[in-house]
Amino acid sequence: MYAFLRGAVARKALDHVELDVNGVGYEVSVPESVYRKLGVNQEAMLLTYCHIREDSFQIFGFLREEEKALFKMLLGITGVGPKVALAFLSALSVSEFGRAVTDHDVTAFTKVSGVGKKTAQRVVLEMKAKLGQDAELGAILGQPEETATPESDDVMAALCSLGCTLAEARKAAAGARKDLGGDAPVEELVRAALRSMAKV
Repeated sequence: MYAFLRGAVARKALDHVELDVNGVGYEVSVPESVYRKLGVNQEAMLLTYCHIREDSFQIFGFLREEEKALFKMLLGITGVGPKVALAFLSALSVSEFGRAVTDHDVTAFTKVSGVGKKTAQRVVLEMKAKLGQDAELGAILGQPEETATPESDDVMAALCSLGCTLAEARKAAAGARKDLGGDAPVEELVRAALRSMAKV
C-alpha cells in the first residue's frame, strides 16, 4: 500500500486536501494541524495510511511519523474508527496526547469532536496499559517523566483532596512554587495555587 505521496496541493476542501501526484489527484484526509500548514500549489510529502473497507477506500495523510503511528494505534482501540482517530490528532498534538494519557486526563479527550466520556476513558486506560509494554508507543508519546505525585508532594495532595484532578493539581502546585519559591510553607503554596485556579 502507499507509504507516502509526494506532489502539489491542487485543492483544499472542507475535510481533505487533493494532492496532484504526476497528474493523478489523490483525495487525502488530514488532521487539522496538517491542513493549516498546507497551501494550494505547495509541494508536500504526506506519509499515508490507507483504510480499506468493502464500500470505501480512504487515504489519510500526515507530516510526521509519530502522527501516523499514533493514528494507527488509536485504530486498535475499540470504538475508535479513522474519523475519530483523525479528530484526536486534530484536537491534540502528539505531546499533548501523551501528557493527557500520563495524567489520566479524561476531560482533555472528551473535548475531541465525537468522543464521549466512555470512549475517552477507554482510550486513557488502554493507552496507559500499553505505555509500559510497548517501546514504540513510549518513544512516540514520550516516557512518563519522574514528576511529583500526591504521595510525594504535600501541596498536590492537599489540592487533590479538595477535588482537583492530578493534572490540575500538578500545574497549580508548580505555578505556586514559581511565584512564591519552593521553600514557602505548604499552607501558603496551597492558598496561592487555589487563587491561581480561581482566576482561570
